[in-house]
Amino acid sequence: MYNILLLLIYRIILIVNPNKYQHWIQQQQEFSKNIHLNKNAEKVIWIHCASLGEYEQIKPLLSNLKKIKKNIHLTFFSPTAHTHFQDQKLISNISCLPLDTKLNMESFIENIQPMMAIISKNDIWPNMITSLRLKKIPVYMIGTKFKKTKMHNWFIQQYYRKYLPMCTHIFCQDQETYQFLINEKIGNASMIGDLRINQVLLDRKRQFHNKQLNNFCAKNKVIIYGSIEPGDYNIIIDTINTNKELKHIVVPHDNSIKTIKKITNQIQESYILYSEINNKKDIQENILIVNQFGILKYLYRFSDIAYIGGGFNKGVHNTLEPAVCGNLIFFGPKYKNFPETELFIKNNLANSVKNKLDFQKKLSSLTQNPRSKSMILKQFSSLLRQRKQNIKIIMEKINQQYLL
Repeated sequence: MYNILLLLIYRIILIVNPNKYQHWIQQQQEFSKNIHLNKNAEKVIWIHCASLGEYEQIKPLLSNLKKIKKNIHLTFFSPTAHTHFQDQKLISNISCLPLDTKLNMESFIENIQPMMAIISKNDIWPNMITSLRLKKIPVYMIGTKFKKTKMHNWFIQQYYRKYLPMCTHIFCQDQETYQFLINEKIGNASMIGDLRINQVLLDRKRQFHNKQLNNFCAKNKVIIYGSIEPGDYNIIIDTINTNKELKHIVVPHDNSIKTIKKITNQIQESYILYSEINNKKDIQENILIVNQFGILKYLYRFSDIAYIGGGFNKGVHNTLEPAVCGNLIFFGPKYKNFPETELFIKNNLANSVKNKLDFQKKLSSLTQNPRSKSMILKQFSSLLRQRKQNIKIIMEKINQQYLL
């Protein structure tokens, strides 16, 4: 029944919205075409991530995993993540996850020859996990975190009870998930916390230089609008248009030409695109629109205040990246599934806003009573270092299984 339903959904996607999933569809076709031609001579460690956010969770483990096996095969469910992935030097192969039919998964696993599978957070699929189990391949879920609504949903609980025990070990991101698994006796579990903290602390040490960006940000307070979505536009546009004493850096979550145009059509003042900044000697504009993917986490170094998008949609995006760079943070009301956001609010380092007037009022109060960025960075650094996770706990479990 599951396989029939999955194929039906796949067919509907092809008919209703082929453009959105065009890259993913091409990957599926390429996979089917070459499945019998690319079988690896050596076994690999298979890492699966739903999207780039889940990859950041698993990235701190890569150097340790390579000590076990240098060959890493990475899969993404998201075709966008596959397209924009920039760490090719860290892994051996990358592909989109095949459609989770029984035949697809059996063929895929036979083709890549995994010695173990590591799943970031929660993205397990029935045929994926069943095929791995039948082949006696160890499966580790890392950074697993379930929403409370799902843990209390009877139907979803049955899914958890059936498939989670097939995992060799589940490393939980939060105490609620860990307690749920222990109470329900669903699989072997440990509490490890959020490995993204480890990654943002590593990213802060990496070099990123842009002379023209330095010139753009010089002598002014800088506010960055990171990973903004359509639900955020109404909140921030008036602030961008009216606060000329600030420098504004706008970074859409989707940086397609269509999205950039939708934003720029609402901006009344002159602006410059990031792709043009190095071609201009004297930058007079106070608004910078970033139309390049993959640099947001470095741009927070240039800003003092960060508005993080997504809080008026499904949930606020990454607040750890601006925190590690010492930005005071704003976001919308949908933030409570993210423990770091509540921690930042509690320590007076972040604010949730209800609407554009609330944002303007709180931003005005902040700019009129500025705090030292070095002091803010010190506070954030202290909070994050306290929550840095011990990767050895994970590697000891994996090595223990690997050496059996």
